[in-house]
Amino acid sequence: MKLNRISWTEALAALVPAILFLITASLLGLPLQLPFLFGIFLAGGVGRRCGYRWTEIEKAALKGMNQCSFALLILILIGATIGIWIAAGIIPTFIYYGLHLLSPRFFLAEACLLTFLMALATGSDAGAFGTIGVALLAIGHGLGVPVAITAGAITAGGIAGHIISPLSDLTALAVSTNGGNTPALIKLFTRRVITAQGISLFLYSLYGFFWIGNINMTATINLAASLEKLFVISPWLLTPIIILFCLIALRLPLVPVLGLNLLLSALVAIVVQGLKIDAIIQAMSAGYVPATRDEIAGMLARGGIISFGNVIELIFLASAWASILQHIGVLEFLLGKLTDLKLLKGRICATGTLLGVLMSVLTCAIIPAILVPSLWLKDRYIAAGYRAEHLSRDLVESSFAAAALVPWSNLNFIVLGTLGTGAFQTTPYNFFAWLIIIPGFVAGLRSKARTFKQKS
Repeated sequence: MKLNRISWTEALAALVPAILFLITASLLGLPLQLPFLFGIFLAGGVGRRCGYRWTEIEKAALKGMNQCSFALLILILIGATIGIWIAAGIIPTFIYYGLHLLSPRFFLAEACLLTFLMALATGSDAGAFGTIGVALLAIGHGLGVPVAITAGAITAGGIAGHIISPLSDLTALAVSTNGGNTPALIKLFTRRVITAQGISLFLYSLYGFFWIGNINMTATINLAASLEKLFVISPWLLTPIIILFCLIALRLPLVPVLGLNLLLSALVAIVVQGLKIDAIIQAMSAGYVPATRDEIAGMLARGGIISFGNVIELIFLASAWASILQHIGVLEFLLGKLTDLKLLKGRICATGTLLGVLMSVLTCAIIPAILVPSLWLKDRYIAAGYRAEHLSRDLVESSFAAAALVPWSNLNFIVLGTLGTGAFQTTPYNFFAWLIIIPGFVAGLRSKARTFKQKS
């Protein structure tokens, strides 16, 4: 069958109904599997109308699923890690000492900073959310801090650390796609990210300073006492976390490191907490089940591979949908129309930032949000006198930050799976994401009048 060039009508038909379905389901708190499935069949139907065979469309969907397979393996390991770290008393120990050592007045800033450091060290926002993020969420609850604000600070720190981490998969993807070198790209990342992160920490500190009067210290003391009743609490239980950091610092692959950590944590659960093998398997598979039904039970009843089943389904479906849209030419068509806007004429950095945001919203996934605009913008950046690293910076920062604000993005599904709170609740408090997108776009608009030379 002859391929037809996609038109405005076909591009909108493939996108608008599915986006509206996603928005409606998100607002009503409904599961998103059906809207994504609807989007897949809708895009497939438009593809057939444009001359693509079903076998091609199916291969495109499978290609999208394959692109996210490694991330899903990490999520499975993180699910098991959360369960066993709670059962072994590792996360409860972190919560216990956090309640005593972290300053309630500056807790939000400290939560953001600690998650930032964890993501920076591991190169994984999901790993940071699922480990230290879970503990910080419980500490915030014990201090009386609203969950949405705490989750917003944790999410902000996680994505900031992931962006500038030398171990980040996004950095490797951007360099392999656009060219350039990793140290130069990290240097560009650092300038914006550290500035936005510094302002975010100041805003979280300011919020905590004026909000301190509502802290319930009695509840904090009761929570710490409950933890002591349920678990053996000891600073030695933080050893698996220290070993995890050391192995990652040695640049060992993340998958075997997480696997080794599971074995070590299981050993700790047996020796220190006195758990049996069946309880360990239960914690890793289905999550930790507290022996009590009090307030602490609600915070610690989480983790396990099975609990991430919904997240894995959504990521698979979203990635398949995005890949079909790319294959049938919908995304490229929209990119071409956007670059023709009068506002963006000659403002290539603003174009890159805007396209990163738009692709993140439309494709629900960060990988296609980086790959698709890269093919369109690479030569234009070079012609304007910019380096490949500038393109990578604009796309990675904007697409990743936007994904944290979109309820139907893969990143939001990870946040939901680990922290139990999503974009609708955290968006107003994710200061870092806003400080990356808005100033980045404004700076891109202002760059039109500069002379074309090697910029940093």
